[in-house]
Amino acid sequence: MAGPSKVITAVEMAEASGIDPKRLRAALRAAHLQWHPHNGRWEAVRGSDQHRDMERVMAQLVGGSIRLRSTSQAKKGPSEVTIRDEHYVLDLCDVVLGQKAVRQHCFEFLTGDPDRRGYRKPLPVDGFYPALGLVVEYHERQHRERVGFFDDKPTVSGIPRGEQRRRYDERRAELLPRHGYSLVVLEVDEFAHDRAKRLVRTPEDQKVISRRLSSFIG
Repeated sequence: MAGPSKVITAVEMAEASGIDPKRLRAALRAAHLQWHPHNGRWEAVRGSDQHRDMERVMAQLVGGSIRLRSTSQAKKGPSEVTIRDEHYVLDLCDVVLGQKAVRQHCFEFLTGDPDRRGYRKPLPVDGFYPALGLVVEYHERQHRERVGFFDDKPTVSGIPRGEQRRRYDERRAELLPRHGYSLVVLEVDEFAHDRAKRLVRTPEDQKVISRRLSSFIG
C-alpha cells in the first residue's frame, strides 16, 4: 500500500480544517509569499519551509487573524492583509492606557517546553506595559476551541499543539503573578464577532477594554 504523498495542497489543508478552499487560496494570495509562482498551484512538500508558510497563513485564517477585502473592494485592487485582531485589540489597549505596549516581550522566567536538545525557547507575551507591571493577552478562538488540523500536530516536545497551547496559557497565568506582574486576558467572546470568531470591530470594543483595564487607568 502506497504511503502518503510528499506533496500537500491548499485544498487538502483547507478540507482537513473545514475551511472553504477558496478562502484559503485567497488568504495565501493576500500573504504575498515570495516563493509562489504567479498563477501556480498552491502546493508544497510536507515539512518544507513553503509548507510551514502555508500552515502559518492557515492558522491565521482559522484564528481570525486575516481579513480580506470584500468582493466589491477587491475589484478596485489586489487583496490585502489587514491588521490582525490581536494587534487591533492591543492598539485599543494602548489608547485606553495612554501607553504603548512592548509587543511579544519575553521574560527570562517564562519559557516553553524543552526540545530534543533540552533547549527552552522564550515564551513571549502579547503585550507588556513595563510602567504598570501589566501583561495583556488576547485569546482568539483556538485558545478555547479545538482546531482539529492544527491542534493535532505534534510539537518539538512531543505533545499535540493544542495541548501545548493550553499548557503555555496556564504557565503564563501561573508564573507572571508569581513574579509580581499583573495579567489580564481578553477573550474573543467579550467582543462583537462573526461566526468564524473574527472581530467585527465596533466602538463598543474600546468600552470593553476600558472596563477590563479600569484598575490600571491613571
